[in-house]
Amino acid sequence: MEVARLYQDQSKWPVLSAETFPTENFRPIDPILKAVERLLPHGISVVTTTWGAMGSARGGTASLSRILHETFEVPTVVHLSIQGKTRQDIEGILRGLHLDGLHNILALGGDPPSGQVDYVPADQRHAHAKGLVEQIANLNRGRWLDQEGAYSRRGVETRFGIGCAGFPEVHPEDFEETGDFGAGMQRYLGFLKKKVDAGVDYIVEQMIFDADHHFRFVEAAQAVGINVPIIAGILPFERLTQVQRFLGPQLRISMPADLAKSLANADEEEQGKIAEAHMALQVRKLLEGGVAGIHFYCMNRSAPTLRLLERAR
Repeated sequence: MEVARLYQDQSKWPVLSAETFPTENFRPIDPILKAVERLLPHGISVVTTTWGAMGSARGGTASLSRILHETFEVPTVVHLSIQGKTRQDIEGILRGLHLDGLHNILALGGDPPSGQVDYVPADQRHAHAKGLVEQIANLNRGRWLDQEGAYSRRGVETRFGIGCAGFPEVHPEDFEETGDFGAGMQRYLGFLKKKVDAGVDYIVEQMIFDADHHFRFVEAAQAVGINVPIIAGILPFERLTQVQRFLGPQLRISMPADLAKSLANADEEEQGKIAEAHMALQVRKLLEGGVAGIHFYCMNRSAPTLRLLERAR
């Protein structure tokens, strides 16, 4: 709940957060710890840990989050997706997080395991992230699952703070459904408001390469009654190849055409200078625009994020 309280207190804005992810194949986590240690003195006050991006099955999320929390005494957020889990599975995970003192959740729909649609029976899982938000909110009221799957069993009242994802360039499914940005965005915002009404405390945006996307998204969200803090997402990068897999219709993430052209026509050293200058400008615009927070998709590295913060301030 600590993170939700940070975002609710406007005197703490802008809240800066950094994203980590568990290592593969039991590789040492020392580089992650060193990256976080370098980031904290420069304004990063929240650290999040992913639950396997783009369908990857990678364990250790809760453990890494707990280690970071205990090592640096910093609020940590556990990403939790509905993919590959029954509601009972999720209750077990949440029970463990509660016992470990991890009280901040980013509730996500997530990506299906690679090559699969969803191997959990529909009657045993959540169809969308809204169901996960509702489950967490029920636990906060002491309502646990009974044998029939209803939230009727009385138990301990948890104190999870709940975040969710936001798509400033519209959710891919809603765009595909309508084929039109404006209609797709209104459809998406309708679903997003239901999640907020179910118990979401704040929204963390998908990465953007243009600060104006954030301000337009906030304005559109507020117009439909979404008034929780919305956190901008920034990916510090040094080469075009580092971001190409994120761009395009699959994730609904775009890059300004002039930036893409400049990067494509430059060598790697020059790409680093172009990317840093552009992204620092976006960070500066966000800070000057009074953003509630910025979430840095720092990919377990500290240097690119630190350079952006230094140039933007």
